[in-house]
Formats: sequence, C-alpha cells, structure tokens
Amino acid sequence: MTGNYYSLGKKTNQNKKRDCQAQKTELTTSMNRKLFKSDITEVLNARHELLRAIRDFFYSRDYIEVETPNLMKTVPPDPHIDPLEVFIEDKGPFYLHTSPELHMKKLLQCGAERIFQICKVYRVEEFEEVHNVEFTMLEWYRRGTYEDAIEEVAELVEHVTGMKKPYKVYDLERLIADRTGINPFQYDRDEFYKALKGKGFAGIDEKDTWNDLFFKLFIQEVEPELNQNRPYFIKDWPMSISTMAKRKNVNKVERFELYMNGLEVANGYTELLDPVEQRARFINDNEERERLGKKTFEIDENFIEALLPLEGSYTGVSLGIDRLLMVLMGKKTINEVLVVRNW
Repeated sequence: MTGNYYSLGKKTNQNKKRDCQAQKTELTTSMNRKLFKSDITEVLNARHELLRAIRDFFYSRDYIEVETPNLMKTVPPDPHIDPLEVFIEDKGPFYLHTSPELHMKKLLQCGAERIFQICKVYRVEEFEEVHNVEFTMLEWYRRGTYEDAIEEVAELVEHVTGMKKPYKVYDLERLIADRTGINPFQYDRDEFYKALKGKGFAGIDEKDTWNDLFFKLFIQEVEPELNQNRPYFIKDWPMSISTMAKRKNVNKVERFELYMNGLEVANGYTELLDPVEQRARFINDNEERERLGKKTFEIDENFIEALLPLEGSYTGVSLGIDRLLMVLMGKKTINEVLVVRNW
C-alpha cells in the first residue's frame, strides 16, 4: 500500500517530529513556570525583608505607623500629576490618592510629631521602565527641616543597603551652572530660552515654559554626568515645581531629591505651613492645569485649616519602595520587582 499508512505502534517521521516538538514546548513551558515562580519568590522575599527593615528603622526612632484614606474627594492640583477617578454608583468622581501627604499632614495638628506610612498610591502614568500606575510609597513626617530629613534619609539608606554614609549633597544651582555654563535661576523664561539657544542646546521649543526648559536641561545635560555608583542628594529646587515646600528665597524652596543608580528614589522638603501662601500656590497650580487643558481641583479647605495651629518647622519625605527594590535587586525595570504584574 502507498500513502501515509502505518501500522499500530509505528509512527511516521512527521508524527515523531510533532511529538518531539510538543515535548520541547512542554519542557520550555515547565521551565518558564519554574523560572517565573523563582523570580516571584525572590521578589516576595526581597520585598518582605525591605519592608521589615524599614519598619524596624522607624519603630526604633519612636515613629508611629499610621493609615489614611486612599479615596479622596479632591487632590492637590499639581499640574504634572493626574489622579485616577472613581465613581461609586451615581456618586463621584472621587480620586485615588496620588500620595498620602494631605491626610498625613492633617494628623500633625493632633500632636502626632513622628509618623510614617507604607501604602499603595495611584497616578495616571505611561507604562515605562520606571513608572507604573500603582506603586508602593513610604512617606514620613517629623519636626525639623529638610537638612534633618537628608540626614535621616541617609541613615535609612545605610540601614537597608549597607552602603556607608556620608553621601554627596549637591546644590542644584551650582551643579547646573558648573556642568552647563548656564544658571537657570538667574533668568526669566525668555532669557532662559535665549541662553539655551545661544549654547546650541537642541530639543527646545518656543512653546516651552520655564519649567519645561529647566527639566530638558537637567535631564539631558546634568543627570547623565552624575556618579551613579553611590547614592547622592540634590537640594534647593525651583519653587515653581514644589507647591508644598517652604520658600528658601525668591525662586527656590527647601527641597531635595535622593538618587540611586541614576533613579530618583525619594524627595522631601521643609513643609510650607503658611495657609495663605499655600492657598495661593494651589490657585496658581489650578491656573497652570487650566492652561494645559487639564481638569482643575477644588482646594481642600480642611487641609488649609490644618496648617493654622502648626508651629515651628516640620519636614516630610516620600520614597518609592519599588524603585529602591530595583536598586537592591539590580533590576532595570519596575515590572521586575512587582509581585503581580497587571500591565
């Protein structure tokens, strides 16, 4: 007989190939499952150890751990941070918090002088290597200034990483001027644009605001030149990008950022406690959001009132747990340190 006839128990070469391929596919799938389980187990253990170390650090310094609502009626009108909207039947919109800042600072008026929180926060983000819509944030508040916070952040980093302090602290104005020959803090928007044009700086547009020009210069010309082998701080940022930080002078605020492996891992500042100035800044932010074609937000009057009884100086810090975990585990993307990867 001719054709593809074969006796029972005997297979053609074609069938043997199919069976062999199926076995390879099954083996590959099994190996991938094991690797995935191994990866997840590694992440679970690393997150557990990091969270435990963080809590130990704050408990040993007489902080109390607090919880505040994730769902809010309104949010700070930051022009560059957009919240996720939530509707409950026919009620809303409500907003998932982009940071626990407002509610935590409301607790300061109750005499809670050292508080911290670890929670999920939510922001409308592009799905990029170091961004995710949902991420884990550590935030804390205490009496003191941003200089006290810088020292405490350094102690925390040393505690969880073993990298010995001190870490370099850069003054932002001097850093940019030394690296680029341009001092943005001396210019208004038009002068800044002209100075960049005069240096042949690429990628700027006539529609760019002062803030746009600043970040393009910083990200393209300054960040890549910094030592990424050790943590470092950059302090004294423009007031125009720091709505709730205390003013240092006419165009700066007492704010810092922590960088590790080239990533911004944390930022903090001396808190603005003047309710009149805070209201004015929120109004300016809403005007900027309107200019950008974005939704504006009602000012949280309870937050403004909570500033009234506060005396002295307070400082606060927010730190991205996922980014810190990326550094500790040597990972390149935030997705690699998430236990459940939805996106």
